[in-house]
Amino acid sequence: MSKQSNQRMHPDLNQVRKELESIMAKGHNSYKVYEDWIGLMFYAFQRDDEHYLEIMGNYRNEGPQGRREADYFAGATGALMQYMAQTHEEALGPLFIEYASNHYRGQYFTPLCLARTMARITQTEPPKDRRFIVADPACGAGVCLVACAKEQTFEENNRAIFVGQDIDLNCARMAALNLMFFNLDGLIIWGNTLTVEVRGAWKTRRSVAFGGSLRPTDTEQARTWIAGAFKAQEKPVPCVKTDTKKRGKLEQMTLF
Repeated sequence: MSKQSNQRMHPDLNQVRKELESIMAKGHNSYKVYEDWIGLMFYAFQRDDEHYLEIMGNYRNEGPQGRREADYFAGATGALMQYMAQTHEEALGPLFIEYASNHYRGQYFTPLCLARTMARITQTEPPKDRRFIVADPACGAGVCLVACAKEQTFEENNRAIFVGQDIDLNCARMAALNLMFFNLDGLIIWGNTLTVEVRGAWKTRRSVAFGGSLRPTDTEQARTWIAGAFKAQEKPVPCVKTDTKKRGKLEQMTLF
């Protein structure tokens, strides 16, 4: 999909584009601006000041208040939150396509309409008395995981664990942010699915009272967990606040 076609399909994201392009107009590369914006949100929601300031240190932040790079990054985040609150739609994937995707590396994201169709086709009745996994081994920004979540009931969302993996760090961060934004329990892994590689891993936590949260998790624990979960072994799984105290065998659903 071309940038122009993507913009026509998502005109409500124009304010986000305006903020990001104001930074690009200062001489910064579009890929780097988008990557840094994702990184800033990623670390801000984890309250990781050290890495947040490391990214922000790449920008001069000179000029009057409201026209500094930091102000535009903040404005883009605010516009994104407003868009998602109004539409309840995933937006990081479409923006990535415009500013940061690398077609030479085979980065083509699943369009939202196709993700919804796939979710409807693959959605089956989940087990009623236990937790289950929804998995995407090449998750990109997590659009298919979010689409699948929307096909579930509120109670099913409470019992689902959304697992995504991508070899691109930027994509893994977007997927983790999206699971947090949509308040889903999940595990996002940065690494090669085919070789069971785990370079980094993050958990998202569902909370009806306080909204989603995001935090890093140990890579070896993540590797051990997915190896056991996908072999359908008996493993205890932490329950979310809205769950019952029951623990049981994990069942797996997959998008492929």
